[in-house]
Amino acid sequence: MSRLRKIFISHCWDYDNDYNTIKTWLDNALYYTFSDYSISIEKKLLGLNNSELKTAIAEQIRQCSVFIVPTAVYSSCSDWVKFEVQTAVNMGKPILAVVPWGQKHNSVLVTTCADKTVGWNSNSVIDGIKELTK
Repeated sequence: MSRLRKIFISHCWDYDNDYNTIKTWLDNALYYTFSDYSISIEKKLLGLNNSELKTAIAEQIRQCSVFIVPTAVYSSCSDWVKFEVQTAVNMGKPILAVVPWGQKHNSVLVTTCADKTVGWNSNSVIDGIKELTK
C-alpha cells in the first residue's frame, strides 16, 4: 500500500495549465497516492477578504507534506504566489520547483527558495515529491 503524500501546487488561475498538467500527472501516478490541498479555480474560496483568504491558504499549506511551484516567471509577478512561497518557507515545508518545458527564464523567488528543482515531466515530479517526503 502506498503512503499518502499531501501536496499543495502553487499557481495563478490565469495560468492554470501548469497546475492542471501537474495535477493530471499526480492523479495518474501508479503506486503513489496524492491528496491535493491546492486552491484550484474549482475550489476557490468565495466571500473572503484578503486577510481571511491568506489565513485559509496558510492552513492548506500547513497541512501539506510538500509545496510544489512552477518556476515560470509569473510566479515572481503574482502577489499570491509570492505569499504562498513565503508561507511555505516560514512553515519549513519542502519546496519542489518544477521547470516548465522550454522555459527560458525562471522565477528567482522560486529557484532561490526551492529545496529541489526538477524538469517538466511526471517521473521527475513524482521522484522529487518522494525524495522530499521521506
